[in-house]
Amino acid sequence: MGQKSAVDRLPKKLREKLIEMLHDPAVTQAEIVDAINAEAGEPLLSRASMNRYAQKFKRFAEKNRQAKEIADAYIDKYGSDSRVKLGKVVNEQIRLAVFDLIGDIEEIQSDPETRKTEIADMLYKLSRGLKELEAAEKLNAERTESIRKAALVEAAEVVAKEAKSAGLDDAKIDFIRRKIIGLCT
Repeated sequence: MGQKSAVDRLPKKLREKLIEMLHDPAVTQAEIVDAINAEAGEPLLSRASMNRYAQKFKRFAEKNRQAKEIADAYIDKYGSDSRVKLGKVVNEQIRLAVFDLIGDIEEIQSDPETRKTEIADMLYKLSRGLKELEAAEKLNAERTESIRKAALVEAAEVVAKEAKSAGLDDAKIDFIRRKIIGLCT
């Protein structure tokens, strides 16, 4: 649809250096532009393109922070399995990107180069992506619950063995086992 930005056209080594410098709050955008152009040996990057990229970079970092906060809140409530946490962060990042893109559709529609079929295709893909994201979250929740239940059943059996070796009668052991397994529901 559009041309790559000046930053995206930079050689990989220079782009990585630019991103590293952006992470350092002590370095100004002007210093970054001067350093990149000096290393390239030619003016590849303008102050305006650097500013646009820095703004985009800042928005992306803020969205990552928001997604991480959402995932952390979820983990605080439901558990701390790192794979679940990573999945939640990724899901929130995708959701935020989709909502941003939906907000940009009006701008995309006003571009005379964009055909209606491209917009329809984009909307279809977005809706499919959201549907698949929701299905993946549901599946992850079901798997997590299944693992939790299996762990409780296993714990009940371990406790039952220990209780039996400690001399508890079968009725008390069965009562304890049912109480532990009852936590599954």
